[in-house]
Amino acid sequence: MKMNCDIQSKLYIFFILLFFVILSVLYSIEVFNYDFVSSNFGISSIYLTHIQKYKDAYPPMLIGAYESETQISVSVAALKPIGYTVYCRYFDKNGKEHEKPMKSFIYPLFVVICDRKSSETHKVAITDGPNGVVLEQFQMIVTRWNASYKRMLTHCSAPLFGQEPKWMHLVEMIEHYKLQGVTKFYFYIREIELYDMSVLQHYMAFRDEVEIIHIPSIYFDAVSQQYLAIADCHLRNQLSANWTIFSDIDERIILTDSKTTIRNFLQDSVSEKYGGVMFPQRWIFKYEKLPEKFINPVQIMQEMPSRKWELTTQPWLNCTDGKHCFSKMIVNNQKVLQMMIHDVGEYNGNYQTLILDPKIGYIRHYRDVNMGKWWVRNKDVLEKLKPYENTTYNLRLRDQLLTNVLQILYAVHRP
Repeated sequence: MKMNCDIQSKLYIFFILLFFVILSVLYSIEVFNYDFVSSNFGISSIYLTHIQKYKDAYPPMLIGAYESETQISVSVAALKPIGYTVYCRYFDKNGKEHEKPMKSFIYPLFVVICDRKSSETHKVAITDGPNGVVLEQFQMIVTRWNASYKRMLTHCSAPLFGQEPKWMHLVEMIEHYKLQGVTKFYFYIREIELYDMSVLQHYMAFRDEVEIIHIPSIYFDAVSQQYLAIADCHLRNQLSANWTIFSDIDERIILTDSKTTIRNFLQDSVSEKYGGVMFPQRWIFKYEKLPEKFINPVQIMQEMPSRKWELTTQPWLNCTDGKHCFSKMIVNNQKVLQMMIHDVGEYNGNYQTLILDPKIGYIRHYRDVNMGKWWVRNKDVLEKLKPYENTTYNLRLRDQLLTNVLQILYAVHRP
C-alpha cells in the first residue's frame, strides 16, 4: 500500500513537470501565434514585443528578487522547465552591469538562485545568455530584509481573477486570519474589479497589512499563474516570516478548540521535526453569489459566508501520504524548498509534514456549487463525503469577526 502511494506521488510530480516542459517546447519551436495569444489571453504587449525581438535569448519578466547572506533568490515568469540554463545579471544604482554574469538554472519551478556578489548590486535580471543589453523593464530591484525583524505568521493568497464579487470574501478572510495571529497578507492579482480592489487598497494605505503583487499575463492557464505566485510568495517570506499560510480567499483554516489560535498552535504544539502542517478540507456548500456592493450591517449579518452557509461535507480522510487530498498548508518557510498548491514539493532537509486530524483543525471551504458546474463535476467525490452535516464558524469569535468586518467596511465606504 505504501509503495502504491509513493508511486502515485512520483507520478503526480512527474506530470506537473511534464506540463511545464511541454509549454517550454511549444515556445521554443514558436508554435504560439503572438497576435492570437495577445488578443485572446491578455498577454502584456510590452512582453510580447520583446519576446519577438529577442527570440531565443529574451529576458523574462521577474516578480521579485530577495537577498540573503549568500544568495539572491529570483522569481521568474518564464516558460522554462526545471534545469533550464540561464544567467544572472547584476546592475548597480546607475544601471551599469558591474559584475560578471553568473551561470545558473531554473530550480525549483519559476525560481533562479544567484550568488550574492556585492552590496553594490541594486537590480538583477535573468537572461538565456551571458551577453546583450537588458532593458530596464526586465530588471528587478533587489529586496533586502531587516534581519533583526521577522513576522511570526503571514498569509499568501492564490491569484485573484474573474468578475464575481470578492469584497466580502476578502474582508472576512483577512479579519478571520488576523484573529488567528496573521500580521501580513500577500495578494496576487490577475484581474480584479475596482470595488473589490478598494478593500485591499484600504488595508495597504491605512493599516500596512496587505501587499499587492500583480501577476504578468504571460500564461494562459490559471495553474501556471498559481505556481508562479506560490513560488514568489514563498521566497518573499523565507527571510521575513517564520510561518506562512497558503490558501484561497474562500477558505478559512480553523482549529476546533475555539480558545486556541493558529499562531499559538504553531508555537506550542508543532515540534521541530515538522516543516509544515497540513489541514484537511471540508467543503461548505454555497448556493448563491456574494452581494455586489456593501449596503448596511443587516446585509453583512445575513450574507457573510461564515454566518450564512453551514451544510458541510465530511473531511477528506485519505491523506496519510500527504498528497491528493485537497488540503492546504501552513509551512515553516526556512524548512521548505518548494511549495506546491496543496502540499510541499520538497523540504530543505529531512523534515516531515504534520497531517492534522480534522478533529483538531480543518479548512472551512465555502464552495460555490454553481460556479463552473462544480457540483456536477464533483458529484462522485461528494458522494464519498457523506453524510453532510451543519457546522458553524467558531462561536467564540463569530461576533468579534462581524464587528471587525463592519469597521473595515465603514472605513472603506464611508456614508
